[in-house]
Amino acid sequence: MVMKEISSQRFGYRVINWPDYNKALKQRGSLTFWLSEDFEKGWFSQPPSKPKRGRPFVYSQVCLQLILTFRHVFKLALRQVTGFVTSLFSLMKKPLPVPEFSRLSKRAFASLSKITLPSLQGQTHLVLDSSGLKVFGEREWLETKHGKQYQRKVWRKLHIGVDKEGQIVTRMLTSHRTDDRTCVKVLLDPLPLSLISEVLADGGYDSHQLYQDLEKKNIKPLVPPPAKAVVSTSEQLTLRDKTVQYIKDKGYWAWYHKNDFGRRNKVENTFYRLKTIFGRKLASRNPKNQDAESHLICHLLNQMTNLEMPKTIKIT
Repeated sequence: MVMKEISSQRFGYRVINWPDYNKALKQRGSLTFWLSEDFEKGWFSQPPSKPKRGRPFVYSQVCLQLILTFRHVFKLALRQVTGFVTSLFSLMKKPLPVPEFSRLSKRAFASLSKITLPSLQGQTHLVLDSSGLKVFGEREWLETKHGKQYQRKVWRKLHIGVDKEGQIVTRMLTSHRTDDRTCVKVLLDPLPLSLISEVLADGGYDSHQLYQDLEKKNIKPLVPPPAKAVVSTSEQLTLRDKTVQYIKDKGYWAWYHKNDFGRRNKVENTFYRLKTIFGRKLASRNPKNQDAESHLICHLLNQMTNLEMPKTIKIT
């Protein structure tokens, strides 16, 4: 009777830092801007140390990054964001010129690619996943080019890696037809592999090759095999074979709790926040700008994570 009562209990979670988290949510919508004293000097591009062919840039990378950040935070089109910044400088009594929308579009990739994602701080695990983002205007463009109706929408897949702190430390943007497993190496390449102890991913990443590649890097793969997976016929069991055998003997949920696989929910929550805050489609039409745009929104989401995140404890 006692065992029945214990098994029927339901666990929940309670947020323990509501005051700080509320302040952080308000701060995300703040329109207070702090400009350094040398801000006006940094608005314009410095002449190159060595003469180069062609006309030098007028506006600096910092200028373009700031305006494009406004564009995504406040969900404005390029023409609207130029008007927004112009009126902002007018209120601040800063007589600074603002680059036109075409220049923002042409230099978006070069400027936003300079932004760096945070580096790993200490030993951590990495959670991998991908999600689709709609391409703005892609369907209309295809209909115009080919002269026929396209019922299937074209998407881009954003692949990310999240550390234990919830920071996006690596990402890449691909076609919607790209297999998730082929992106693992590219996602891991810029990271210090010695600091990654485990890689968590859903069943879509499962493969013998993935297990072997991660084992060679001294990284433990935590990827659930499909329900019909079988142990290989080799005499010496591989790590994937041991995972398959353990799930067959004790069940998936035993493997889930043994490896604390619930940590993978962090990347699901990251995608939920990203799409809620920045939308489910890319505003850029150029593929290179789409890649730069995805890089920027990952960076901005990290900044919001740094402000404050809810901390929870389990309750019964």
